[in-house]
Amino acid sequence: MTGFNTDKVHPHGYLRDYLKLAAALPEDAVVCEVGVLDGGSLDMWQTLFPSGVVIGADRNEAATWPEGTLRIVAEQDDPALGGMVAEHAPGGCHLIVDDASHIGNLTEATFAILWPLVKPGCYYVVEDWADPWVFPASLRWPDVRPELAGNELIDFVPSLITALKEDAATVTYTKMGLVIIQKQP
Repeated sequence: MTGFNTDKVHPHGYLRDYLKLAAALPEDAVVCEVGVLDGGSLDMWQTLFPSGVVIGADRNEAATWPEGTLRIVAEQDDPALGGMVAEHAPGGCHLIVDDASHIGNLTEATFAILWPLVKPGCYYVVEDWADPWVFPASLRWPDVRPELAGNELIDFVPSLITALKEDAATVTYTKMGLVIIQKQP
């Protein structure tokens, strides 16, 4: 099960962690990924949750949503994003993955908007938290809004963990770059 066309397999190596999460969730899970790009991750979620609902949100209308996935075009910090996701997932999501900008303020906003939609006992994942060690946001995303330049995701991780004292059952961060948050049951 490594034939997925997504960076979650290579170079990042997240597949092992995602297979563990998939095993803990029902086959009909509702999954939302913020940051669609070429749609490879959405294909992976459809395979892992064949009876589920897969929602993809991206700011770029030219991103690729595979057949059978639900499409949301919005900025990741759009206050209306939560309502758009909730329209497709009225009972909440089993898994929300933020693989969008990897910029601290935007990731923080996305988390504030979407964390309430995570079902009890289920998961929210922030990807690529360690990317600034490789190269800064301004080099990754040259079209980033100027006010966000230099606002690295790695600087946001400690405040995220602190903010979750009451709501999170577990917070796991991997050296490969995932922050995996399980909501209290």
